Amino acid sequence: MNLPMWGDQAGQFLKLDCRNYRGDRPCAVGVPGVCPTDCARYSPMEYRILVIKLGALGDVIRTTALLPGLKDAWPQSHITWVTRPNGARMLANHPLIDRLLPLDAESLVHLEHERFDLCLSLDKEPGPTALAMRVDAREKRGIGLSAHGTVYPLNAECVPYFQLGLDDDLKFQRNRKSYPQLLYEAIGLEYRGQPYRLYPSRAQQARAERLWHELGVAPGEVVVGLNTGAGRVFANKNWPPEKFLTLAQHVIARHGWRVALLGGRDERDTNAAIAQACPGALDTGGHHAELEFAALVRRCDVLVTGDTMAMHVAVAGDVPAIVLFGPTSAHEIDLYGRGEKIVTGLSCSPCYFRRCDMAPNCMDDIGVERVLAAVERWVANGARFAGQTVRERGTVEVGA
Repeated sequence: MNLPMWGDQAGQFLKLDCRNYRGDRPCAVGVPGVCPTDCARYSPMEYRILVIKLGALGDVIRTTALLPGLKDAWPQSHITWVTRPNGARMLANHPLIDRLLPLDAESLVHLEHERFDLCLSLDKEPGPTALAMRVDAREKRGIGLSAHGTVYPLNAECVPYFQLGLDDDLKFQRNRKSYPQLLYEAIGLEYRGQPYRLYPSRAQQARAERLWHELGVAPGEVVVGLNTGAGRVFANKNWPPEKFLTLAQHVIARHGWRVALLGGRDERDTNAAIAQACPGALDTGGHHAELEFAALVRRCDVLVTGDTMAMHVAVAGDVPAIVLFGPTSAHEIDLYGRGEKIVTGLSCSPCYFRRCDMAPNCMDDIGVERVLAAVERWVANGARFAGQTVRERGTVEVGA
C-alpha cells in the first residue's frame, strides 16, 4: 500500500508496506528522505503473520520453534509476536521476529486497526484467545474464544492438540509427541525438529562473562549448573534442596568441577544455604534479567534442572540438560539430542496435580547417584559440541 506522490518531489512515495519504513524516524536501512520509486532497499511485508503467545515464560521460549517453519513456508513473511513484557524481554533480538510487541493498551489499540494474512493463537486462556478473535486476519489457526466465553480449536489440524487438554489418558499415557511437534501439526506445518533459540546481546553476554570472572571461573573449566527452582503451579516440580546439596558435594569431591547455583528471586535463600553448606559451590545470585540469565546458563557444560524455564533456556543455548520429571510429562519435551530425561518411577506420574500429599513424592524418588551418573556422561560428551560457532549457539551481535 503506497500513498500518492509526496510533496513537490516527483517519483517519491510513502511505501507503507515496506518493513524498513518507520514513519517517525528515517528508514531502517539508511535510505535518506522519502521512499524513492526505484528504491533498491524496498522490502515489502507481503504475508503478514501475527503470533499471540503469552503463557508461562518457558512455553513462550519453546514456541519460537515455530519461527523457522513459518519462514520456510512464507519466506517473505513479516512476523509480529505479541507476548507479556517478560516474554518480550526474553525474545528480544530474535532475527526471525520482525516486530515484538508487549501486551499493553497501546499495542492492543493499533493491532485492532491492522490487517493480517494469518493469526496464530497459541494459548488456551480466554484473554489471548479473545484478542485473536478481535484481530482482523484473513485466516486464523490455533485456539479461539466462543460467544459463551469458552475456548475451542479454530482449524481442523488443531483438534488433536486441543484434545490433549480434555483427555488425561491421552495426554499422560498415549501421547508421544513433543510440544513443538504438536504445535507444528496444530497450525498445519511439518515438524522436522526445528530448534528454538535465544539471542542475548553483546552487553548481556559481557555482564555474564564478568560474573563468571568475579566468581573465579577460568576459561576451560567444567561448570555444572544446578537450577534449584521451578514453577509453583504444579506440586513437587522442585527436586529437594538437600539432594541438590548432596549432588554438588559429590561433583566437587569426585571431579573438582565447578558447581554453579542458578535460579531467580525465589531461590536466593535455597542457593545461599547450599553454598554455605558446600564450600566451592558458586552462588550466581537471583537478580538477573531474562537474557542475562540465558547468557549465564550458556557457560555451563551441563545444567541439572526440573521441567521449568531454565530447561528451555538450556535447550535454546544448546547446553546439555539433565531434566528431572515428576508431576509433568517427559514426552512433551524435546531436548534435540542434547541432554537426558530422568523420570520418577512412581506410577502416579505424570499427574499435573496442584497439591500432593504423597510421601515420598515423585521427585523424592529420583536419586542423587542416578543424576550424578547422567552429569558425568554429558560432561564426557561435551567435546562433541566444542567446535560450535557463536552463531550456531544462538548469539546475535547487537548492542545493549
